[in-house]
Amino acid sequence: MKMRVMAGIGILLLCILFMGSGTVNAESVFPSDSIVKQKCSACHKTDQQGRVDVIEETRKSPEEWRAVVDRMIRLNSAPLPEKDFYPVVKELSEYLILSPTEMARVAYINSDENSQYREIPNGKVEERLYTACVRCHTFGKIASHRNTEAQWAEVRNLHLGYYPTTVPQMREMDWVKESEALIKPLTELFPFDTPEWKQWMKNRKDQDLTGEWQMAGYQPGVGYYTGTVNFVPDKQKGGDEYRMTRQVKYQNGMQLVQEGSATLYGQYHLRYALAPTGLTGRIEGVFDLDDKAMGFSGKWWAVVQDANAFGNEKFFKGDAPARIFALFPTAFQSGKAETQRLTLAGVNLPKSLGPEDIKSSDPQVKFSGVSETEDGIFDCKVSIGKDAAPGKVTLSIQGVAVDHQLVVYDKIDAIRIRPTIGRARVSSGAAYPPQGVQFVARGIHNGSDGNPGTP
Repeated sequence: MKMRVMAGIGILLLCILFMGSGTVNAESVFPSDSIVKQKCSACHKTDQQGRVDVIEETRKSPEEWRAVVDRMIRLNSAPLPEKDFYPVVKELSEYLILSPTEMARVAYINSDENSQYREIPNGKVEERLYTACVRCHTFGKIASHRNTEAQWAEVRNLHLGYYPTTVPQMREMDWVKESEALIKPLTELFPFDTPEWKQWMKNRKDQDLTGEWQMAGYQPGVGYYTGTVNFVPDKQKGGDEYRMTRQVKYQNGMQLVQEGSATLYGQYHLRYALAPTGLTGRIEGVFDLDDKAMGFSGKWWAVVQDANAFGNEKFFKGDAPARIFALFPTAFQSGKAETQRLTLAGVNLPKSLGPEDIKSSDPQVKFSGVSETEDGIFDCKVSIGKDAAPGKVTLSIQGVAVDHQLVVYDKIDAIRIRPTIGRARVSSGAAYPPQGVQFVARGIHNGSDGNPGTP
């Protein structure tokens, strides 16, 4: 009996280690001088076409590639010197990254602030995945991977091998059976190979971030701000590495100048780290590039999260197509006798922009004054007539893309606090520093039917 059990375990291990390959590339995606091949092929063998086993059957976000390479070192004793860690992560992210569309779905998980984001399953298959997998980690982590069917099977085997306590912890179900049944749905939801990804990779262009970018954003608890981001290539560190300066001016008058470094992964995924200043601690940020508009959008956060400072931000290259990418405040009350002030933030806007150039979808919304306060920033006087219809108002300027709409309201029906439930903690030592929650109060208008929560 013991011999049979041991033989069964041996067969299981062989299945885990030598499960059939699902590589779909005709040849290796890596160049001949690839650092991935140099550093990883001791364990990941190459085939006759030069493809690296396992590695070339999966795509991930840079954040997940970093986690995987770190795991290879910690658990598998991968012989990777510290100086080669990020070059390997960068090359993996250059050739086996998510497309911008795929990344957009998981953007919320790539920032490290004390996020209050709530994941909700969409459909029966995701409900099964949440039940079987999201007890231990986020759905966003799963969606940050794109695998062949064989590699999704290996992910399941990895859990059985490294985390066998999963089975008794999930004792209300037959986890072994259910996880095996989910391999096919995972492959369909998050496939390695798609026509869209191939087309994006084919059309992807090398990016040079050098120069000044116009920036605008919103920091909960502090307010709106504008400014610039300037990138200078850091040739000592290598390609797609930059030194950056971030200059910020808040509406309340506070100004910051921050210095740091930035890395561009896969020609569109930017991560930066900024040194502390007299007013801020260390800042990190993660942003994704829209290469047609030549603009980044994303989030920054304070590494020490006792106050959970973070901001949502966009910045566009100085020679990008003309665009208004931010306006604030976003909501205006109708029927006020005095004019209200609106700030437009953009890039390559006409220097002669006047009130007659800004058209409104509601004739009750009128501009009576426009002046440029600094490069790309316009201060506007707006009148909202008493008969203006509550709702969204579209602004248009000839030859200029306008990303956002104004909101008109006649009264405030309620105040909503977000997040509705805050998850925070006090300090529990260096490994568990304090984490605060920043709440935001927003006015609510119930719309034309007067009922809360309706479309």
